[in-house]
Amino acid sequence: MSQENVEIARRFFAAVKRSFETYWQNPHSFAAALEAEELWPEAREVFKFVHPDAEWQTIFLAATVRGHLEMARAWDDYLKWVESYDVFPKEITDLGADRVFAILRVTGKAKGDGLPMETVFFDVLTLRAGSIVRLEEYRDRAEALEAAGLSEQDAPVDS
Repeated sequence: MSQENVEIARRFFAAVKRSFETYWQNPHSFAAALEAEELWPEAREVFKFVHPDAEWQTIFLAATVRGHLEMARAWDDYLKWVESYDVFPKEITDLGADRVFAILRVTGKAKGDGLPMETVFFDVLTLRAGSIVRLEEYRDRAEALEAAGLSEQDAPVDS
């Protein structure tokens, strides 16, 4: 099951990347599209990997949102501030106990001044029955590992 969870996480992040690529061609509200059942195919694919009641502990909002609609609203809120945003998985590793550790490079540009953004997120995903039920984002690797109950000695190695 653990390799399956890694593959689900890999496909999820690939779908997120494709969804944002499509979004930037015609920016509009994720939440409005979800409520109208008019999500573009790449966005629908993202939500196929996420349990309808999943929790997402976001970095950019410093909040935890629950469910597809709150997740869509969180994206909308963040996208008000950027003119581009992209996610590049660097590493995805099984942690056991239905958890996956992901290291992501995140790039973008701020609206208005166009200042570039590039950062690394450390994510801990919890999966059950093939769906992501919790996604926790961290800026600090040690904090993410601690949240996953690991020490640096037990941690996956950066690639």
